[in-house]
Amino acid sequence: MSVDSAHEDVPALIRLTDRACTALRANEMIVFDWAVLGLCCGCAGQPWLRTAPRSVTRRYRGFRPLDTDPPDSAVAHPRAYPYLVGRAIAVDCRRRFGLRRFSCDLPPDVGLAGLSSGAIRDGGP
Repeated sequence: MSVDSAHEDVPALIRLTDRACTALRANEMIVFDWAVLGLCCGCAGQPWLRTAPRSVTRRYRGFRPLDTDPPDSAVAHPRAYPYLVGRAIAVDCRRRFGLRRFSCDLPPDVGLAGLSSGAIRDGGP
């Protein structure tokens, strides 16, 4: 059963801001990747955002395509995908000291924190 089975049939809509579109290079995609936070099991983790060359994302069959605006600009790791379905997510980019930093508006309790007892006590994510 997925993390958010109530929204399993509703795809995620990822919208890149104008700054993110400008900063994203023509040969890159946004990747909602999975950071393993627990040594006991691979499912204990947190989604995180990075960029990757399109050629790399196409070679890894596990990445799930996402509905994006603009089209074909983001994919998700299989473990991160359930945390994204049914959500409208904005991706932005800020430059600092010449470096790009992509961020999104996912709530801070997504992932491992969302599975904690606090999330269960408060009714979930």
